[in-house]
Amino acid sequence: MGWGFHTNMRDATPRYDSRTEPTKGRIATWYERTTEGVSRNVRILLPTEPLWGIPVVWIRTYTSLFMAALGLSATQIGWIASLTLITQMLIAPFGGYVADKFGRKRTLIFFDVLTWIIPPVIWMIAQNVWYFVIAAILNGLSMIISPSWNCLLVEDTHPAKRPAVFAAFQLVVLGAGIFSPISGWIVEGKGVILGTRIIFGITAASIAIMTLIRAFSIKETSVGTALVDELEGASLKEALHNYRNALVEGFKNRTLFKLFLLSMINFAYINIWNTYSSLYMTHTQGLNLAPGLVAFWPSFSSIFIVLTLVLLVPRVRLEKLPHWLLLSSLLLCCGLLVFILTPPNTYTSLAIAAILIAMGQALTNPVRDTFIANIVDDRKRAPVMAAINSASMIVLVPLTPLAGRLFELRPHAPLVMLLVFLIIGVLSASQLYREQRNSPTAN
Repeated sequence: MGWGFHTNMRDATPRYDSRTEPTKGRIATWYERTTEGVSRNVRILLPTEPLWGIPVVWIRTYTSLFMAALGLSATQIGWIASLTLITQMLIAPFGGYVADKFGRKRTLIFFDVLTWIIPPVIWMIAQNVWYFVIAAILNGLSMIISPSWNCLLVEDTHPAKRPAVFAAFQLVVLGAGIFSPISGWIVEGKGVILGTRIIFGITAASIAIMTLIRAFSIKETSVGTALVDELEGASLKEALHNYRNALVEGFKNRTLFKLFLLSMINFAYINIWNTYSSLYMTHTQGLNLAPGLVAFWPSFSSIFIVLTLVLLVPRVRLEKLPHWLLLSSLLLCCGLLVFILTPPNTYTSLAIAAILIAMGQALTNPVRDTFIANIVDDRKRAPVMAAINSASMIVLVPLTPLAGRLFELRPHAPLVMLLVFLIIGVLSASQLYREQRNSPTAN
């Protein structure tokens, strides 16, 4: 059975004759069947998410190049990335408390304005390192949104539909890279500095439109409404106590600890890759690509991310999660190895690296998050996820400036360090695979 679909759904919905019904009617029928059991909020959140996802891919591609063009060193760029992580680490434990105390919708709207509309405006007018410092702190506060966002996606949605909703979200966000050539054309035509300022302006305007639509369209969930009333007098101390217990439990449980480790490695991959891959692609001792060509990497990758999410993710079965987790780890590891070994201006091996990394990236998050969801009690899920996020960031805070220093010594050095982490991830995933295979219930 595919994710999020009832086995008897085919019989539970009226049949129609595709030969006689107009195309518009067939589309409407398909939409009704697909969204049955999905909350109204999801039907608004997912279609508006590209207004965030598309421009955010652009700024992640060019922000490091923009900072370098303004005179910041690789080490300074690393420290700014670490500052974002520090802010995320400090704010992550409060995400669940804020979502329950003030409501999911109010938290989402307020912090989208504070952390995703204001920072691009600051980047757009940036003149020196201090602009980036302020924007990094504000953008780091976005971590507090995560529990509210997840709750808005799953609450009031039928449990059988929830995995499909998360897969659709991954499809929307990761598929946004298809539009990356637009940012490449902007930078190629206007130069790195002016072109990236234009991208920041587009980002702020796009996310502002998204936030405005959501402010007038989505509604507080039934669970959120009940919790706001229940927690009117709740203390912050209790929320932090639950967070601490979740962290301790995570490190005591062997399976959960390995998933913690894989989450940390994924954070390291995303952060170091987003910070230094563009610099490496354009560096004379790296791939020596023109800045405008860098945008084609996420665009090309997104094609295979979408194909993986559509063709492979629905085949994932709960009893085979360790198998898929090992496969995703191997794909990422092999893809990065090919990327590191690619000579300058060699596009064939670069395309192979992009395909492998894209497939691994598309598989990793839904498989790992489903694995965690299956072994964690429903009431503990929010503090456990907050604990995973915070623990991952504690490890990453010193790594990002270290990667910057390594980049200044040898441009490929941060990628080699990242490859070591991914190898550790493969070993952890293989242990989970062996444990599941040797389990008495495996057969």
